[in-house]
Amino acid sequence: WIWCEFLESFIDKTILASAYSPINYKQTRFAQLETDELPKRCWQFIRRLNGKPRRFSPAFIASEKAELERYRGVIRQLQQFRLDATQSVESLPKQIPMPLPMDAKVVSLLTKPLPMLRKGRVIGYEPNDCSYLVKFDMGGKHTVLSRADCYLYTLHECKSKSLADIINETSADNELDAVADDTTGQKRCHPLFAALLQLQKQLTLKRKIISDITTINEEFVAGGVPVAATRRDIKLTPQLEKLQHRYASNIITLHRVNAEILDNLRVAHEQMVVYEKDYLQNNDTPCNKILEKSRFLAERDLKASSNQMYLKGQATRELILQLQTLLYLCTELGQGNDIEVNAVLDAYINKLVTESTPEHLADFQHVIGILHKLRDQITNMWNLESERRQQQLLQVQQSDIASFVITEEGDIEMGL
Repeated sequence: WIWCEFLESFIDKTILASAYSPINYKQTRFAQLETDELPKRCWQFIRRLNGKPRRFSPAFIASEKAELERYRGVIRQLQQFRLDATQSVESLPKQIPMPLPMDAKVVSLLTKPLPMLRKGRVIGYEPNDCSYLVKFDMGGKHTVLSRADCYLYTLHECKSKSLADIINETSADNELDAVADDTTGQKRCHPLFAALLQLQKQLTLKRKIISDITTINEEFVAGGVPVAATRRDIKLTPQLEKLQHRYASNIITLHRVNAEILDNLRVAHEQMVVYEKDYLQNNDTPCNKILEKSRFLAERDLKASSNQMYLKGQATRELILQLQTLLYLCTELGQGNDIEVNAVLDAYINKLVTESTPEHLADFQHVIGILHKLRDQITNMWNLESERRQQQLLQVQQSDIASFVITEEGDIEMGL
């Protein structure tokens, strides 16, 4: 009763706050009405205009629950920056709550063994079913349970993002997927191959331009032009004027080629990201599932970040995405699958070290050294916890055996 009356989950709170209310009805139907202080007869007239209300029946309750579940599904799609093209956004909330971060403090309604409200802390997120792993303190013991997002009330205000920004980013992602996800592999490979061919031609042209600029400089020096105090002091001979025109033309062409190279590099990078996702989805192994989940969570955090002005550079975004993916990979440790996670971590770290620039290599190796120490600590903590649980289980089994033996002896004496 307390949960239904006073508490709302962080996902339902946004939905119910944007629901159709008497205030919306008055603004829609009676926009010229400037006051709520009306005589009884006026309110009776307004009520008569609404018609006969629907009976409060089980069918009505079921329809309302179905509508609420539909809104929940749309909000969950928007949280992951996905939206069905046929879905109307007119009745959706203007601010969409983002998924809860790690260590968020929540209150949840538990039904077993008895209905109760418990405080907990978020330690994991599963994007497939939008559920959270929450650690509860029950009687001095830590218990980890999987809870749906509609059963979690946040003790602090959760982050949100405007609906317009999410729709814009979703539209951009859909356009990229439409280019990449064609029906055949040949069509899907076309943008990447076209970008690589253009890059090859542009690099050849750039080398030719740089060679021509070098030749112009050599001709300028060989011409014996005296050094003047200002540019106006130099006499423009026909040969010098021709060199200046050639130099200006080459510089303009070089700027244009550099811009085209950056565009094609961006296309090639986007296509490679799509291929990596396809490879992880097609090779459905535990290791690839872990890496795919970690990268998805990292991309979601990057899109939901409030510091987008500092993330405009492609290299900066990619570096932060890789480090955030590495962070989520580390959170998978200590859950009974250390062998698979360690294999994924080692492969991912080797890839990052190989692709890192020389000026960042030393700092990156220092961070990796700290990470190895943390991995060892997590593994040791997990081993100690496993041993403690095994000892508790053994003690429980021994106590059950002892009580069974005592009961059997008592039964024998009673029989005698």
